[in-house]
Amino acid sequence: MLPTIPLGPLRLQTYGTFLLLAFWLGLWLAARRGPRYGVDGDHLYNAGFAALLSGIAAARLGHVAAFFEVYRTDPLQVFSLSPAALLPIPGLVGAGLGAWWYVRRHRLAVAAVADAAAPGLLLAAAVAGVGAFLAGRTVGTVTALPWGVALPAAPDLRRHPTALYEAVAALVWLAVVLAAERRGERWPGRTAWLSLFGYAALRLFLEPLRAGGVLLPGGWRAAQVVTWCALALSGWRLGRGAAAQRPHPSVVSAPASEP
Repeated sequence: MLPTIPLGPLRLQTYGTFLLLAFWLGLWLAARRGPRYGVDGDHLYNAGFAALLSGIAAARLGHVAAFFEVYRTDPLQVFSLSPAALLPIPGLVGAGLGAWWYVRRHRLAVAAVADAAAPGLLLAAAVAGVGAFLAGRTVGTVTALPWGVALPAAPDLRRHPTALYEAVAALVWLAVVLAAERRGERWPGRTAWLSLFGYAALRLFLEPLRAGGVLLPGGWRAAQVVTWCALALSGWRLGRGAAAQRPHPSVVSAPASEP
């Protein structure tokens, strides 16, 4: 594992560094794709920064609400820069709301922005997954497979490298999405819904290999419920979009008139 990256006299946090790299690479890809959907790249950069600021604020507020007793005894911890003090689900909700606010304020086509940005989000997820793996942040269940990894705190136990699984899976699905975009029919939102469908399916498959997680009544994990909802919604929307592209069976070509 590599929790920090030596840089001369400094040591950078691996996970935080990879999160910044993921953000920049995701925005770069989104901005590069923007013109093909009629969206200026600067708008995508600005929407990304709006999502970043609102996402960090929401993730920190979520952490404060979840661990209020800790923050009440030490209020200055609210301003901590540690990535561990951020909750992902509130952060994602906040980031989505921040991007939506920017898109609505500048009257951009939501589907066009989503189609341009979705592959960038997959790339960002892959880079962030590599950072989580190197930092030893995402802990998998115990495994006997030869590629299992051991954490410094428990060197005798080998675990699934779930963060690395997710990174590889996100890259593979990114290639699938880009190939489908070149070959298949296009309709507004198709690339975004396809990206969400694949990523939700991958997370649903990988979730049982993760150790820990927030449990809901009935033994379900919160992440599983969220991914099931995302999978159902994106699958339904992809089905509707594909059906709309097919000619209606009642529409037949008229017979040619005889001379």
